[in-house]
Amino acid sequence: MKEISCLNIRKITSTLLVLIAFFIPLSTTAVTIFSITLFIFWLIERRFKNKFNQIFTNKVSIMVIIYIGLFFVGLIWSCNPAEGLNVIKSQWKIMLMPVFLSTVQPEKRQLYIISFLSGMTIAVLMTYLAWFDLLHFSDVTPTHLTKKTSHVVFNPMLAFSIYLIFHYFFWGKIKDHWRWALLTLGVAMAFDMFITEGRAGQVVFFVLLGLFFIQFFRKKILKGILFSCLIVPLSIVFAFYFSPTFENRTRMAYDEIKHFKNNPNTSLGMRIHFVKNSWEVFLQNPLIGVGTGCFKEKYTIVNTKNSPTLEPTDNPHNQYILVLSRFGIMGFTIFLGIFIVQMRQAFIVQDDLSRIRFAFPLFFLTIMFAESYLAVYETSFLFSVFSSILYNSDTAFTKRYSF
Repeated sequence: MKEISCLNIRKITSTLLVLIAFFIPLSTTAVTIFSITLFIFWLIERRFKNKFNQIFTNKVSIMVIIYIGLFFVGLIWSCNPAEGLNVIKSQWKIMLMPVFLSTVQPEKRQLYIISFLSGMTIAVLMTYLAWFDLLHFSDVTPTHLTKKTSHVVFNPMLAFSIYLIFHYFFWGKIKDHWRWALLTLGVAMAFDMFITEGRAGQVVFFVLLGLFFIQFFRKKILKGILFSCLIVPLSIVFAFYFSPTFENRTRMAYDEIKHFKNNPNTSLGMRIHFVKNSWEVFLQNPLIGVGTGCFKEKYTIVNTKNSPTLEPTDNPHNQYILVLSRFGIMGFTIFLGIFIVQMRQAFIVQDDLSRIRFAFPLFFLTIMFAESYLAVYETSFLFSVFSSILYNSDTAFTKRYSF
């Protein structure tokens, strides 16, 4: 009876993980509710010996736990431990990664991914409805297709979704009618990339495009590199001349960088100042950083000296600079270790997900130049969910998913 009960709970938690993946691009409220519910059932199920064995024998999970541990250790030399506790609370999305890892059922890995792609498909459909002026929100117009600043997370997730779609189109064992449906969806998503405004997503789209060609010509690596060097620049030029949105955002970025000294109150102008000031904070404490919760206080001092007309920030909009400022070179090494281990797993575990295992950390390593994406709600969950799906310790699973 106990075994049946545990089996039922495993089905529930696995279903909840499917729902979390689906709602990542659609609703933060739903993701929160389903995540809390999953964690409650995870505790009720018990089996802690098996779960902890799975968590602490998984190299990616270990690196994530060590990274989270930095936030607690960083309280020791923090100038504001109270604020440090608030920072630790905000990391709960990343803390769930080991829980998700011990929830994943290997035979359902593809289902979790398809669930995320289904949610992204609905999100893309909503932008098309807004583009045709059929969907109306106060902050959504035919020229601004996402709510407020949600293009910051929408476009990066869209770029990753496009990669996944074409991965399944070329390498998935799928029936012909599904294959052409995937191609149609992939083209629609690629077009959507350049009618929406997220520059970080557009940049990582081109990075993943280059990776795709290298992976496609895997046995002829030089040919893949040559194709990438040819197709990616041509794609950028094509997008510039045929997408007014991409052209405008590119020209805007150029102007903001060119004139940031005279006009720092722009999106990129402020980011440049954030990075410069945060780098100075890091240089004051290069080995171990300023600790957990002390960044804003130290940043404010530097900001008052260097750029007093600008408001101080608690987020430099660059994950690397944020980690360096908080934890110094020591913490930065641990942070990069997460993605190095993920890439290493891509080479060690050879199955249908190997290419995605490499693309996923490359995706994050790219977008984190533009934003502290492990502190952003949606992308934090994207990291936790896909890290648990892709790097689960059950490496024996090599089953192909049939549509």
